[in-house]
Amino acid sequence: MLLPLMVFGAVALLGIVAVIALSPQENLLKMRLDSLNASGGGVTGDSAQDKTPPKENFFGVLSNKLGNAAKSIFEGGSDETEHRLAMAGFNPQTHLSTFNGARVMVGLGLATFGALFMLLSGAPVGKMILAAGVGFLSGMLLPNLWLSLQISSRREKVSSALPNMVDLLVVCVEAGLGLDAAMSRVGRELALSAPELSRELGQLGRELTGGQSHEQALTRLSWRIGIEDVDNLVSMLIQAERFGTSIAVSLRVFSDSFRTARRQRVEEAAAKTTVKLLFPLVFFIFPAIFVILLGPAAVNILTGGGGLK
Repeated sequence: MLLPLMVFGAVALLGIVAVIALSPQENLLKMRLDSLNASGGGVTGDSAQDKTPPKENFFGVLSNKLGNAAKSIFEGGSDETEHRLAMAGFNPQTHLSTFNGARVMVGLGLATFGALFMLLSGAPVGKMILAAGVGFLSGMLLPNLWLSLQISSRREKVSSALPNMVDLLVVCVEAGLGLDAAMSRVGRELALSAPELSRELGQLGRELTGGQSHEQALTRLSWRIGIEDVDNLVSMLIQAERFGTSIAVSLRVFSDSFRTARRQRVEEAAAKTTVKLLFPLVFFIFPAIFVILLGPAAVNILTGGGGLK
């Protein structure tokens, strides 16, 4: 009875996935563009109807469909995953559904693999269900672990390039450029040495060009990067603009205090090194020294002291 039930469950699961993947989903932006093209936006109605949309990848469509269906289950209205995707360097608006769909697909794949492995090994039904549950939970957690690694790597790269960015901002602003032009120029200068920070500054420039205020665009920059030093820089720039103080003087003061704070953090980390070395010294180095020094004496004692004169 077990094999027919598994076959039925697999067929039902494939049917549900196919229905979700092939169900029509209205794209309002695409409908609006099609209507504008048909009404005389340079393309006639017949030619617009003759043009067929390009075919999308099946796995991409499946991932987006599953992600849209599971978004409310995963998040419940919160934007934690959106924030994590932004800190990892992805666009939350375009990658959120794909990420959630990937979680579902990896979870279902590992659950199926675990159940089939237990079936082939002749395990009872309880162990099969347990293996499927463990595989599904592991598949749901693996993309989050990968995303955490991406966030940590990106934070390190941005933190290492942040002092150069602040110094270049000070030079550009003191040379007479405005804050918007200075941000754009620094972003172009950092394109090779710090591409992550360069992309963020480019996004900031596009948001400012699109009509957002400095406060909104800088707040979005701080939200996307998620580093304390960037938060302090954004707060300083917002306060300087709000109270009418000089941006050049504020940046110069922030640069000096920023480098002092980084130097103090490095000195603190160096001071903690001696304490951190205590644990490998006690658990790994001292035992080896004891074996070398006391090993021959212990052998002589155990063999009756034959080697002692």
